[in-house]
Amino acid sequence: MRSWWLTVTLCLYVPLAVAQFKWVDDAGRIGYGDKPPPRAHDIEALDGYVKGSHLDPMSELPYQLRRTVQDFPVTLYTMTKCPACDRGRALLRERAVPYAERTIGNVDDAQALKKISGSDQLPVFQVGKGVMTGFSSAGWNDALDLAGYPRERQLPAHWSWPAPRPLAEPKPAQAAATDATAPDGGKAP
Repeated sequence: MRSWWLTVTLCLYVPLAVAQFKWVDDAGRIGYGDKPPPRAHDIEALDGYVKGSHLDPMSELPYQLRRTVQDFPVTLYTMTKCPACDRGRALLRERAVPYAERTIGNVDDAQALKKISGSDQLPVFQVGKGVMTGFSSAGWNDALDLAGYPRERQLPAHWSWPAPRPLAEPKPAQAAATDATAPDGGKAP
């Protein structure tokens, strides 16, 4: 009886742990998987883990740091070939601050950044609702201190920061066009 329950439980939860997208189908059912069906709507990209699962990196943080991350999430907006962005990223990693990195690589990203910061200067550093443009070691550290981020490392030894993502998520039609023009036809290796 126990092994049957474990098998059913794993079959129900393991696919969610590796889902890349969440969507609603034509019948109004919520689905998870690596590719939404053609007529799906309300498509949401997932970070590759289900909140609260053993794959959720936030669940391994000490309580106070987890609360600080929830109350004052840190987001770094960057672009390639940006020395100030590199210095900002290095400061956050040296201080061991969990953060999300969003990249600016096209016009849609730049427009979204302007709505957030009112500027097109990079990097943009956001702690909770506070936004700072440009890199300032002292200013960034002050903002982190005020939010309650510790100065000493509290991240688990095996912690890894999530991969940077574009600020403006590509629309499904854009993503399909990008896949079709990819040299490998958009297929994963």
